[in-house]
Amino acid sequence: MARATTWLVAALILIAAAASGCGSSSSGEEGGPRAVRVARIAGTGFIRVVLTPAAAARIGVRTGRVAARTSSTGAKEVTVPYDSILYDAKGVPSVFTSPAPRVYIRHPVQIDHISGNVAILRKGPAAGEAIVIEGGDELYGAETGVEGE
Repeated sequence: MARATTWLVAALILIAAAASGCGSSSSGEEGGPRAVRVARIAGTGFIRVVLTPAAAARIGVRTGRVAARTSSTGAKEVTVPYDSILYDAKGVPSVFTSPAPRVYIRHPVQIDHISGNVAILRKGPAAGEAIVIEGGDELYGAETGVEGE
């Protein structure tokens, strides 16, 4: 029994040691470049999040385009995938735009309604703008200083 307990304790120590190295960080190797740079955009209320190529690959950020369509009533609608919508702690919806590769800026939106997996916007980015459709929650965490799992 004592031998089994010893092996169990040794296994738990190894597991704990391995898990302690699994957290995410905002920098590369010790002394290496930062994986994420976050900066306020002068004269606006917006924040720019810039990722290194390695960080973008690790997060798996995917972008798409804001779409325009005509509704059944003939009205022009601007749409985004519903999965691209993020809600902050106060319930305010937003999307991340991507004005350049690996550069992301969160913009509040007003949702008119949801139809299936599409959000029809009353206010937000213009049709054709690049937005984040996958990985936005990690970008939000980087922007606000909340690390993921």
